[in-house]
Formats: sequence, structure tokens, C-alpha cells
Amino acid sequence: MGIRCPQCGTENIDGALFCDECGAELSGVAVPQAPQVPKEEQAAPQGVPSAEVEQVAVGKVCQNCGHQNPQDASFCENCGAALPEAPAAGVAQPPAAPPAVAAKLVTDEGVEIELNFGTKSELLIGRADPVSRVFPDVDLTPHGGYEAGVSRKHCIIRYANGQFTVEDLESTNGTKLNGKFIQPKVPHQLNDGDELVLGALRLRFLLR
Repeated sequence: MGIRCPQCGTENIDGALFCDECGAELSGVAVPQAPQVPKEEQAAPQGVPSAEVEQVAVGKVCQNCGHQNPQDASFCENCGAALPEAPAAGVAQPPAAPPAVAAKLVTDEGVEIELNFGTKSELLIGRADPVSRVFPDVDLTPHGGYEAGVSRKHCIIRYANGQFTVEDLESTNGTKLNGKFIQPKVPHQLNDGDELVLGALRLRFLLR
């Protein structure tokens, strides 16, 4: 910005001592300063919004030590722990799979007793006895188990490789499968609709 002559108003080049138009002396005239623009009002570079841009961390955070690793890292740079694979952007993750299989035992009165193999591959069937510290997965006490002679640890029903089996645990009164006593400590195949008799308690095995 140049020097404006106080006498004729002509704008002269910065540093001029006399006005080019009227010859007036300019040595005492102050040079106007360009207005200062606040830093926050200064134009942002093209393509960047003037508002502060939030920086989003990109990468994998180690679950062991919390170190931020590159997105394509398989092991933590800090502690060497394995890093989980990041899901692909925009790809919905499938919901957790439901239990692999569920079945039930049904009493003669029609009471259904759930057999949930979602977290276990075998279920202990018997009667709970706090004194002996026996707590089976399926307690038949409320279903007449004591009166029918069901043992505390009577039998085990297993699920493996798509097949069910039942194994008597040397119970006092034995286990019948479809009307026949099964040999203790030997797994026997169990199918949908089979009848089990534990002591004198009759149950129907059904898949859901």
C-alpha cells in the first residue's frame, strides 16, 4: 500500500519523499498499515473447511497394551500380541450364531425339561444334593426323581458330530433305552423320539 498525498490526495509509491502530482513533501506522512485478519478468520486452504477438522485415528489398537498400530498390521509393534482383523468397511457383520442344537426331555405329565447344548457338549442328568455337593445340569428332583429312584449322577447325554448319545453312570436303578437296560459306562445312540427310563422315571427325548 502506497503513501497518499495530504494535499492533493494522490497515492504515491511507498517510500516516496514528494508527491508526483503536486510536489508536496511526503516525508512526515504515515504509511497506512494493512488491516490484520484474525487467525481464525483466515481463509482455509482449498478443499479444507474453515472449521477445525477432527482427526480420526486410523489403525488397530492392541487389546494387550493399547498401542496404536498401522491398519494392515497383524501383530502389535509394541508388545508383539496378535491383532484382530478389522472388518471391511461397509460390510455388516453376521450376528452371533445361535446354539448348535437344543433338545428336551418330556415327562409323562407333559412337562418339558430343556437340554441346552449351546455352551456344553454333555449334560449330567440326576438329582441335586447339596450335602454331597452334587449339582447336575438337569435336576430331576422336581419331577419325581427321588421317588422314582433316580441317582444323583444317573446318566450323561452328549452331543458330538451331529449325534446324541446317552451313557449310564453306574446308577443304582439303571437306565433303559426304548425298554432295554443299557450297559453302564458305554455310550448308546439317542434319537429323536426315543424313550428313556431312569430308575422308574419315564422320559421322552425330543429334538426342538
